[in-house]
Amino acid sequence: MTSDFEHLLENFLQGELTPEELKVFLAGTEDQDNLEVLRRVLAEKLHQKAYSGLSGSADIDRMFRQMQEKAKMQEQNEAEIIPIRSTRKYLQFTKVAAAVMLLIGITAYFWSRYTPSSPLAQKDKKSELKKDVMPGGNRAVLTLSNGAKIVLDSASNGMLAQQGNSSVVKLSNGQLSYQQNGGASREILYNTMSTPRGGQYKLILPDGTQVWLNASSSVTYPTAFAGKERKVDVVGEAYFEVVQNAEMPFKVTANGVAVNVLGTHFNVNAYGDEATTKITLLEGAVRITKGTATTLLKPGQQAQVSRSNEIKFNDGVEVEEAVAWKNGLFWFNGVDLPGIMRQLSRWYDIDVAYEGEIPHRHFSGHVFRHLNLSEVLKILELSHVHFRIEGKKLIVTP
Repeated sequence: MTSDFEHLLENFLQGELTPEELKVFLAGTEDQDNLEVLRRVLAEKLHQKAYSGLSGSADIDRMFRQMQEKAKMQEQNEAEIIPIRSTRKYLQFTKVAAAVMLLIGITAYFWSRYTPSSPLAQKDKKSELKKDVMPGGNRAVLTLSNGAKIVLDSASNGMLAQQGNSSVVKLSNGQLSYQQNGGASREILYNTMSTPRGGQYKLILPDGTQVWLNASSSVTYPTAFAGKERKVDVVGEAYFEVVQNAEMPFKVTANGVAVNVLGTHFNVNAYGDEATTKITLLEGAVRITKGTATTLLKPGQQAQVSRSNEIKFNDGVEVEEAVAWKNGLFWFNGVDLPGIMRQLSRWYDIDVAYEGEIPHRHFSGHVFRHLNLSEVLKILELSHVHFRIEGKKLIVTP
């Protein structure tokens, strides 16, 4: 496999990979032997004639821009081949684009590392990112109807509590499930699952609806659904796969926005420090209500609701972007630096401070959420933004 991988890498450097070959290349990066080939080939390329004379930061910047232009041209060619309107095919395209961006980042990183005379290489030895921060994980706290709290990530598997006629069970895969033992209880009890910064968790509600909760978020719900609707409240971000029940519609409220559904898949982003509440629909149909404004969403659409009750539509939304967090990715699409820092703050449980003027940068690309903080920052630093980690604080400088 390594010889094939080396051939793909050589063709990329020549700008000759087809979209299909790029996908093969992406799959190949999961193999440790191929990663060693990647390191070796890039190191060799940096010493060949085509890259000779590169020693200063300006030359590194020029090399990086050339790589960007090459990737851009390949992405444009692929865009002509793969229709954007096709969600499945578009997801394949974005994965290919991610591979191109990954290679750009790796190339720049290894250039700075394999060139002893480079100021970047010297700085790397005295990195201000040595005190690393681990990524978040499956962490959450369950608050029962009587106020008792259960730390779910340290709780044993099995039954955790009895709430009315529902047993609260931690499954072997770590998920939390509500299992009804009989008819609906006359008493309505409410539980709240909350994730800290650096936490995420999955919940299965009494009706079988699945809820994924992002970091620094919470969902409050009854332990058994009764009456005319199934109603839950969300703070932060959650993704829902709702079990259909026409006789008992499902309703989510977040930041004063009501989302009414029968059975559907959708994402709610309702963080208090974001300018808008975003509801993104993947399947089915939902009705959005804010104040006196009401509108319907179709699959592939996103509603952005402002604090002044204004509702805007985004018909060309990339639904994969809205749920990337659930799939283990940061997905940046023209996001400014403060927007990225808010996401990192939630996932890595850090405070962010700025020294000097906030750099005016916008970022696009995909980064794995399982990376340590320093690895993410090294990628961002390719855009001439600088960071240092001081305990649980991240300092951003121009």
